[in-house]
Amino acid sequence: MDADDRITRAKSFEHGAGEYERLRPEFPTQLFEDICASAGPRIHGRVLEVGAGTGRATLPLARRGATIEVVEPSGDMLGILASRLQEEALSGQCTLTQAAFEDVDATHAYDVIVSAQSFHWTDPTTRWSRLASLIRADGRAYLFWNGWQLAPQAHDVAAVRTLYSDHGCGLQPDVEDHRADGSWAESEIAAEPTLSLVDVRTYEWPWRLPVEDYFTLLRTTSQYAVAEAGVREPLLKSLGDLLGDQVTLNGSTNLLHIAAREGAPHAARTV
Repeated sequence: MDADDRITRAKSFEHGAGEYERLRPEFPTQLFEDICASAGPRIHGRVLEVGAGTGRATLPLARRGATIEVVEPSGDMLGILASRLQEEALSGQCTLTQAAFEDVDATHAYDVIVSAQSFHWTDPTTRWSRLASLIRADGRAYLFWNGWQLAPQAHDVAAVRTLYSDHGCGLQPDVEDHRADGSWAESEIAAEPTLSLVDVRTYEWPWRLPVEDYFTLLRTTSQYAVAEAGVREPLLKSLGDLLGDQVTLNGSTNLLHIAAREGAPHAARTV
């Protein structure tokens, strides 16, 4: 997507946090176990979370003892996150700031940086150099995304593909998982001289939900949120005729583990 499209779609998350919180899937428990095992004592050091949303990663990490500095552009999302932290008596472990990744003080240094379902919204011209500048020489970054696709054993995905080809007006159908795919990030990291991709892991999980909840879930994604209602709603009605009352999805989560490249220069920074 071009810069204007990226900004427009990113701004779609300024509203609708309630439905996002209700319907977006949690990340697998094993993912957080793996992050904590990989990070070791760093997870109890200085941790930054980029684009926390309503706390899909914040709370699991805080429950495991992390103290987290959160930046999230949406005040709507931060409000829900603050309430969730308060409900679990975890507010003291998290500092919440309404800001973007690009607003983080460049003089700070972090032991761990986490970004769940959000790093693709950062500025592509600076995100990797900025990430490298914010992690300590022995620090770690963990970027991860949930995704899903219609289960071919439960739904006629060829018919869904045809429907979108004829009436989708550029919207992508869930016949493939285009949300958890991190290949774009892997390619960009490979081109960044100060970062190294340490590990890539994929977690798979089943998901079944009522068709109306599935449609609301789709509306929480940026491409559907910014689509014209006159296109989106008739498309979803026709999609419902194909899917039936229940939707079966194959869910997946992609985790990228990143470190400073060995031998790369790291300037002294104020902590």
